[in-house]
Amino acid sequence: MKSGKYLAGGLIKGTGGKAIKAFMKSDVYKNLKSHMMKKINKMYSSGPANTPENKTFLKGLKKLDLKNQKANIIKTTLSMKHGFSSKNFPGLNTNRRGVIGILRGSSNMRKYQKKISETASAYMKKKFSKQRDN
Repeated sequence: MKSGKYLAGGLIKGTGGKAIKAFMKSDVYKNLKSHMMKKINKMYSSGPANTPENKTFLKGLKKLDLKNQKANIIKTTLSMKHGFSSKNFPGLNTNRRGVIGILRGSSNMRKYQKKISETASAYMKKKFSKQRDN
């Protein structure tokens, strides 16, 4: 799973990173991710804005959206205060230290989502600043 190896530019380090990696190996994450991917692919595949001149813009926006949705799936699952099981986190002990790692991973993902939203807003401003009002 190469996409998880470099997730969030180094958020995989430490105890929070162990929890994130463990969750990304679970079947729960894979099912949620596949459902999300189908939804986003359908949203970006067609529509009136999908013209040749907007193709590169939409491609970049889709990448940011995918990163944000993956981070959202991980954050919401990790932020649960109860219900930690070895099924959701294969290879991670769900003792006190493991739970602390899980909560730290949730905090890291919140920071990552904030960074993605700032990047997306700058991306949108850049695109629409070129257009003029008549």
